[in-house]
Amino acid sequence: MNPSEILDRTEACQALGISRQTLVSWIHKGKIRVWKRVGHGSNAALLFDRLEIEKICHQRQLDGAKAA
Repeated sequence: MNPSEILDRTEACQALGISRQTLVSWIHKGKIRVWKRVGHGSNAALLFDRLEIEKICHQRQLDGAKAA
Protein backbone atom coordinates (compact mmCIF):
# COMPACT_ATOMS: atom_id res chain seq x y z
CA MET A 1 0.00 0.00 0.00
CA ASN A 2 1.24 3.47 -0.88
CA PRO A 3 2.22 5.53 2.22
CA SER A 4 -0.19 8.28 1.16
CA GLU A 5 -3.03 5.75 1.53
CA ILE A 6 -2.23 5.08 5.20
CA LEU A 7 -3.17 7.09 8.28
CA ASP A 8 -1.68 6.70 11.73
CA ARG A 9 -3.78 6.84 14.89
CA THR A 10 -3.46 10.61 15.30
CA GLU A 11 -4.32 11.34 11.66
CA ALA A 12 -7.33 9.01 11.82
CA CYS A 13 -8.61 10.75 14.96
CA GLN A 14 -8.18 14.17 13.38
CA ALA A 15 -9.93 13.12 10.16
CA LEU A 16 -12.85 11.63 12.10
CA GLY A 17 -13.00 14.42 14.67
CA ILE A 18 -12.83 11.96 17.56
CA SER A 19 -10.58 11.30 20.55
CA ARG A 20 -8.08 8.45 20.82
CA GLN A 21 -10.35 6.85 23.41
CA THR A 22 -13.28 6.90 20.97
CA LEU A 23 -11.07 5.43 18.25
CA VAL A 24 -10.12 2.52 20.51
CA SER A 25 -13.78 2.03 21.40
CA TRP A 26 -14.77 1.95 17.72
CA ILE A 27 -12.02 -0.60 17.02
CA HIS A 28 -13.30 -2.87 19.81
CA LYS A 29 -16.90 -2.49 18.56
CA GLY A 30 -15.85 -3.34 14.99
CA LYS A 31 -16.88 0.07 13.63
CA ILE A 32 -13.38 0.64 12.24
CA ARG A 33 -10.65 -1.82 11.26
CA VAL A 34 -6.94 -1.50 11.92
CA TRP A 35 -5.12 -2.03 8.64
CA LYS A 36 -1.85 -2.93 10.36
CA ARG A 37 -0.51 -3.03 13.90
CA VAL A 38 3.22 -2.36 14.24
CA GLY A 39 4.70 -3.41 17.57
CA HIS A 40 3.09 -4.93 20.64
CA GLY A 41 0.96 -3.85 23.54
CA SER A 42 -0.35 -0.37 24.19
CA ASN A 43 2.64 1.22 22.45
CA ALA A 44 1.86 -0.47 19.13
CA ALA A 45 1.44 1.86 16.17
CA LEU A 46 -1.99 1.46 14.61
CA LEU A 47 -2.30 2.16 10.91
CA PHE A 48 -5.54 2.70 9.00
CA ASP A 49 -6.60 2.62 5.36
CA ARG A 50 -7.29 6.24 4.30
CA LEU A 51 -10.20 5.19 2.06
CA GLU A 52 -11.94 3.41 4.92
CA ILE A 53 -11.53 6.46 7.17
CA GLU A 54 -12.89 8.71 4.40
CA LYS A 55 -15.91 6.40 3.97
CA ILE A 56 -16.64 6.61 7.69
CA CYS A 57 -16.29 10.42 7.59
CA HIS A 58 -18.69 10.60 4.65
CA GLN A 59 -21.21 8.33 6.39
CA ARG A 60 -21.03 10.45 9.57
CA GLN A 61 -21.72 13.57 7.48
CA LEU A 62 -24.73 11.89 5.89
CA ASP A 63 -26.01 10.76 9.28
CA GLY A 64 -25.55 14.30 10.65
CA ALA A 65 -27.45 15.77 7.70
CA LYS A 66 -30.33 13.36 8.29
CA ALA A 67 -30.52 14.37 11.95
CA ALA A 68 -30.69 18.09 11.14
